Amino acid sequence: MSPPASVVLLISRGGTGVEASLGGIESAILQQAGDHPPQLLRFSLPAGQGVDAREALARVLSDLAMEGHASIGVTGLFVVPGHEYHVMRRTLRAACEAVPGIQVRVSPALLSTCASLEVVVKALLEGLPTERMPGEAVIFVGHGHRAGRCDLHYQALAHGLNRVDPDVHLACLGGGLSFTGLKSRLLSQGYRRAFLLPLMMSTASHARRDMAGPDPNSWQSRLEAVGMTCTPVFKGLGEYSGIAAWIAGQALKN
Repeated sequence: MSPPASVVLLISRGGTGVEASLGGIESAILQQAGDHPPQLLRFSLPAGQGVDAREALARVLSDLAMEGHASIGVTGLFVVPGHEYHVMRRTLRAACEAVPGIQVRVSPALLSTCASLEVVVKALLEGLPTERMPGEAVIFVGHGHRAGRCDLHYQALAHGLNRVDPDVHLACLGGGLSFTGLKSRLLSQGYRRAFLLPLMMSTASHARRDMAGPDPNSWQSRLEAVGMTCTPVFKGLGEYSGIAAWIAGQALKN
């Protein structure tokens, strides 16, 4: 009997808004794999954390072990190696303890190295809205962490983007790269129009509520209240071909 195909398990957080990113990454994996495609599986971590997530993931690993797999490649759809990324790793460790003999190899989060940072800068700038005119602002909206634990990763990316295109900005819903600082910069530079894009794998709740929702506290509403025209673009990070290709390469390296 021939050995089973290798397995790539793609783990995302929450169940909505990541389909397009997952599709882009899966397509890139299959393209790079050529004649030896891996088995692709998806797993969505619930919004909370606890026994249910560990047991569900343990069942997935147990099924794979019964199929003859001893080692699984895991790729999490996480931008930075922050809280949620480490929750995933802890959940995986706990699940593996329930399935003796199986091992998992976890790819790093997207913004983990200088090399991946350069890839992300290039991919984002190549994927800017085609209808954008010279001098119009582009704002990438990251998740961030309220205590600023991921600020260095986001600051490095913000610097890389702005160094190449001074009209491209990055700020986060939480942490030191705040909306308040962003708004001051935009107003001081006299922008009349801005494109808002999520720096996230998902284009669901944060993008459609906090970034560009109808609530007066959304970023779009607050910028339009000071006279700017805002155009939201709901595009997940996995839909950028360069980012999908990088993630695919890391997944297959596993």
